[in-house]
Amino acid sequence: MCKFIIESISPEFDPNRVLRRRVFINEEKTRYVSVGFYSAQNYQTLAEIGGLRIKPLIVREQHVATMAVSQLRICDAMRDNGQFGRSDGAFRLNTSGSYGTARLWKNI
Repeated sequence: MCKFIIESISPEFDPNRVLRRRVFINEEKTRYVSVGFYSAQNYQTLAEIGGLRIKPLIVREQHVATMAVSQLRICDAMRDNGQFGRSDGAFRLNTSGSYGTARLWKNI
């Protein structure tokens, strides 16, 4: 079960601090989604998707929008053991019909 935390960020934030919020998406806390401001990326808002023994994937707002628009079709494909794929530039997401999983890819 996924529990969402909704917080607002103060307009008087300290740019010397790490500015991100992490939400665990499973009870074992081995998978997470983090949204934050990254100083190395000129403080633009980015989302990080990662987990235990997984290299985190950092995506821009447009890729989060691609995932959001595709969410229902991804869930349908996973439920029906079907396949679904979508690309947005260097970002790809697809489902594997046999395992009921979705994968995210980003070419650097």
